[in-house]
Amino acid sequence: MDLNQRKLTKSEWQGIEIPVSQEEKEVLELIIRGFHDVNIKYNKHNSLFSFLKIEYSQAMEDYLYNKYFSSIISSLRDKHPTISQLSVSVHANPVIKKADLIRLEKNNAEKMKLDTAFEYLLLELVKKILTQSQKPGNATWIIDYFTLYKLTRVTISNVNRHIRQIVNNILSKFEDEIEMSTVVSNAVEFIEKNKLLLTYSDSVLYEHQKQVFTLMKNPGPKLALYIAPTGTGKTLSPIGLSEKFRVIFVCAARHVGLALARAAISVNKKIAFAFGCASADDIRLHYFAAKEYTKHRKSGGIGKVDNSVGDKVEIMICDIKSYLPAMFYMKAFNPIEDIIVYWDEPTITMDYETHELHETIKRNWRDNLIPNMILSSATLPKLHELSETTSDFERKFECAQIYNVVSHDCKKSIPIINKMGYVVLPHTMSSDYSQILEIVSHCESNLTLLRYFDLKGVVDFIHYVESNDFVPGNAKVGRHFASIDDVNMQNIKLHYLRLLKKIQHEQWSTIFHSLKLAQEKRIQPNNDVDPKGNKLRKTQSVGPGTTIQANKVVTLSGQPLSRLMSEQVQPHQKEEQCAQCAIYVTTKDAYTLTDGPTIFLANDVAKIAKFCIQQANIPVKVMEDIMEKIDFNNKVNEQIVSLEKQMEDLVEKLTLKNDSAEEKGPKGKKPEVKVKTATGTDAVTMNKLEQGLEQLRGMIKSAQLNEIFVPNKSAHIEKWGTRDDSSLKTAFTSDIDEEFIIEIMSLNDIDDSWKILLLMGIGVFTNHPSIAYTEIMKKMADQQKLYIIIASSDYIYGTNYQFCHGYLSKDLCLTQEKIIQALGRIGRTNIQQEYSIRFRDDEQIQKLFYVEHDKPEVRNMNILFNTGDE
Repeated sequence: MDLNQRKLTKSEWQGIEIPVSQEEKEVLELIIRGFHDVNIKYNKHNSLFSFLKIEYSQAMEDYLYNKYFSSIISSLRDKHPTISQLSVSVHANPVIKKADLIRLEKNNAEKMKLDTAFEYLLLELVKKILTQSQKPGNATWIIDYFTLYKLTRVTISNVNRHIRQIVNNILSKFEDEIEMSTVVSNAVEFIEKNKLLLTYSDSVLYEHQKQVFTLMKNPGPKLALYIAPTGTGKTLSPIGLSEKFRVIFVCAARHVGLALARAAISVNKKIAFAFGCASADDIRLHYFAAKEYTKHRKSGGIGKVDNSVGDKVEIMICDIKSYLPAMFYMKAFNPIEDIIVYWDEPTITMDYETHELHETIKRNWRDNLIPNMILSSATLPKLHELSETTSDFERKFECAQIYNVVSHDCKKSIPIINKMGYVVLPHTMSSDYSQILEIVSHCESNLTLLRYFDLKGVVDFIHYVESNDFVPGNAKVGRHFASIDDVNMQNIKLHYLRLLKKIQHEQWSTIFHSLKLAQEKRIQPNNDVDPKGNKLRKTQSVGPGTTIQANKVVTLSGQPLSRLMSEQVQPHQKEEQCAQCAIYVTTKDAYTLTDGPTIFLANDVAKIAKFCIQQANIPVKVMEDIMEKIDFNNKVNEQIVSLEKQMEDLVEKLTLKNDSAEEKGPKGKKPEVKVKTATGTDAVTMNKLEQGLEQLRGMIKSAQLNEIFVPNKSAHIEKWGTRDDSSLKTAFTSDIDEEFIIEIMSLNDIDDSWKILLLMGIGVFTNHPSIAYTEIMKKMADQQKLYIIIASSDYIYGTNYQFCHGYLSKDLCLTQEKIIQALGRIGRTNIQQEYSIRFRDDEQIQKLFYVEHDKPEVRNMNILFNTGDE
């Protein structure tokens, strides 16, 4: 995380101009429209009517049914003659407009079946239910029933009423055969892995966005404490708020502000930047926000912008250092009642007793004049914990209202896995029932933890305790899930917590130990290959229960017995071996990292980087060849830097000449072509320098590793992969273009080991002087080109890249809030993939699930977000 309060670089300016994807743009447009209508709901999928773009009428509905659907229904009736629910009343010859008829004749039924019309999906599910339900003992149709039921609740306009009637008839027919306990027990397949439900879900605002948009419209001063899980659109809410208000977005982590800027520009919002500002003179406007400017002489576009005129600015994005200049700038053009300060992640640096930003944060709060403020973070202290901060705000702004917005998204499961490879859930953490109740109470007070409950482990526990009557009948699924409408991931996990409180104290030990014995590792150790990559083959079993072959010659027969050697495996050795589960990320455990990139968080980044290279087992000869190329490139890079410095000096010299000529009169015009005005000796020198640079850049040697050393490439999997794991099919690998390799090889201000790591698909995020390297890493991370990113703990906050797996190194020293922030880096996509968070220290897991007293974040926020003295 870059907390340097400096101005934007050229590459950062260029980066914000890259448009977001069409899918992201649709989300942004939903947020904008949602500000005006918080209950907005739409679905991008089409019914047959929507697909054909034909005006709705009942006659046309009958016609479409007869033309496209009746043959399907007739076929189903022939196969299932006893199913009366397939019969509907339809007008045989409806009268429709001739123009519509001509349009319809251009389409054919075969073309319409290609996943375009929603009705075809519904009928396909009906067909599966009818077919599978007739097979004795076959319960697979229940998942289709569940899916069909849920799909009838989505918002797709003008679904053919006859199809809808048939669907409802089928659902009613089989309703009595559905057991809620069966549905909940199979929630992993029914909900978590059900791609149809995710694909066809409605687009709606999150509840926390609805609340924020509504309360900020209320008149008068207000402070909102905005708590919602990471990856649920908190930092995009300012785009919606800017529909009515002017927003000052304050961010300690600059990459968060840049991500917002890129999103805002993609929907034509007018933004400005205040980064590293000493005064309002340092504020810079984006072209969209420019009101006064000169036109470019050749292109006719915007030339030089007058940054002092900010009438059009809708969103001001600033760092902590620049807040006060940004505030006075926005205040100069807008009434303070129309401005909102949106402070993103105010808990950053709050876990330190002292930090260089603390004094600035204190001054910003004390000197703030804007009466509308939002403090936003997934780990913001609760309302009752910030009593001094809220009271101070109320004293400062008369009649101020304090709002508490708390949301808990639980649409996906991101399991926590301990160092032994087991999934961790509250019921696995202690044999002491009083501690279990303590954990449950903590989880109920911090429901954001629900998303880190493994759904499979949850439903297995529910099934076990209910089927064995360890809980009373009124606590079971049947009493709390009245219909399929009640069955969702969040309600199931809440039911799990409810059950944990209903168990008899004396029965807990039995339950705990029974489940502990039956628990299987989520990440199985790869015993098919040794650390050197040699395939292992079992030739003989040794140990208890094995016998010596009868025909083996015993040369000491008849002699006195004496112990020559013992080969007993000590328990602590076995435990130590198990604790190494899934840490060989560049070799035999790489196959466990599936679907997308992985982030490895550690304090000692260099140590992890060195470990990755060591374990890759790259032969000495190969390594020497790569290092030879890197050394050569480093020498070339030194020459490039020297020539670039000479060119900069020459350009500066020419600029001074042009400026001097401009002051003398008309002959000094056209300053925008400074370099091209070089003549005589200067022109020759410039030309030589350019040729020299081009020649040197062409000398940079690219380097490549054999795929056997690149995690999860086909050759690598063949050497290191286990023989019987299905995850081999989804193992994720890097995709690094030649241009990225050349760019990295051209850098001379990073460690050589980082260049080798890049060839393996591994990037490094840490605070170091090479801005160029960081920008390249950001670009590759954004495009999901990297296999793993090793990041220092500074990158826990606000890293918005998409990761499927995460490691928390045992050298991390984190508060509970920081652990939750770290977990928030995983599973930020809108897709339910295979996710995991792998702790290398089980004590960190304990810290996560127990109440933490005397939190430094709470203590420091009450001191710094307070106008009084410390």
